This record gives sequence, C-alpha cells and structure tokens, in this order.
Amino acid sequence: MEAPTILVIEDDSAVRQGVVDALTWSGYQVLAEPDGLAGRRAALAARYRLLLLDLVLPGCSGFDILESL
Repeated sequence: MEAPTILVIEDDSAVRQGVVDALTWSGYQVLAEPDGLAGRRAALAARYRLLLLDLVLPGCSGFDILESL
C-alpha cells in the first residue's frame, strides 16, 4: 500500500525542511513547495491526503490557494 501524500507549502526553508523531515520519518510521502504560486499549481495538479500551508506566502497567500481549490 502506498503511503499517503502530503503537500507542504512554506516559504521559510528551515521550517519547510523540518516539516518534510518529520513527515517523511513518519512514513508519509511529501511534496514541498517554497511559494504560493508553485504551491497553488501543485495543489491543483493532484489530490493530497493533507495540505499544510503557510497563510503568508510570496506570490499568493494561503487564503488564495484555499479559495482556488
């Protein structure tokens, strides 16, 4: 059985890497994006079990991403 995939959208690289490391260690597949535009593209391109996103992002906000889903 394939592990669930989680999308992480976070512009702070240290926070993003920490979240990715913790989720990967817990057995999840993780896709991480560094800004709102890339995150929105990824969110619209596939289905994820969970979306973790910062609300204040360069490119577009987390609220903009949620509205587009």
